[in-house]
Amino acid sequence: MSSRLKFVVILLTLFSWPFNLYLANTKGNFINYLIPLLLLCLSFLLYKKGQGLFLFPALVIPLVQPKLALFPLLLVLFLWPFVKRNKLYYLNLVLSFFVLLFVLLPFKGQTIFTPDYEARQAVLRKINLYPNPFLARVFQNKGRIYLDKFSQNLFALSDPNNYFFRFHPREIIISNQNLEKYPFLAIFFLFLGIFSLKKSPNKNFIVASFTAGLLSLSFLTIFDRNDFILWLPISLTIIAGINQLSSKRNKYVYGFFAIYILFALIQFVRNYMTFSL
Repeated sequence: MSSRLKFVVILLTLFSWPFNLYLANTKGNFINYLIPLLLLCLSFLLYKKGQGLFLFPALVIPLVQPKLALFPLLLVLFLWPFVKRNKLYYLNLVLSFFVLLFVLLPFKGQTIFTPDYEARQAVLRKINLYPNPFLARVFQNKGRIYLDKFSQNLFALSDPNNYFFRFHPREIIISNQNLEKYPFLAIFFLFLGIFSLKKSPNKNFIVASFTAGLLSLSFLTIFDRNDFILWLPISLTIIAGINQLSSKRNKYVYGFFAIYILFALIQFVRNYMTFSL
């Protein structure tokens, strides 16, 4: 009974984000966001099997989705402390750099570094608030525009509210679909998974892929939907939390699993009706 409940909990958790993303977009767009994730999943499966070629599928991601041009390079760099730095590793590092150069033009046009007239005008207006030109140049300059955009994206992507509560009550207007990515009760599994991550055999890949995704997405003007690449590290962390809780094997855990399944099914039906009507 406990293993069946656990299986249903994991299934509902993993299916939630893809299900809602599919409902909110056309089939073509959904496939466009799905392929990079599948390539990352393939890298993860090769990593688990100890294959030295595990980074190769991730190198294809920018060729499918130029917005994720930085992801393979950052993934290779963040895996530096955890893998053997042999000729194959350095080959991946060099190839990820050349892939970045290959898609640099389409990537640059979709980043925070694109010219922003309104942001520059806002900086000019704020300059008059400072008592002297030196302080104005230090605290209000063109570099501050990019820093503010990057930090806003970074905090939004690292906010649990993004994944469990649709950014409510401060939803992002226009540039974000504000999808409900996981059942809201899964936030308990996430935190439990983070605390028990040291015991996970996949911890190095989880940390490296999440950090690489977080930083690469923060450079985008609009990260919405492309953040689907984070499904893998976040889901693996949640599964670690589910496994940790299920190891307790008592009636309270089974009761929580049953409540989780009930609320998750209600959310699935509600989201289906919302996007279908």
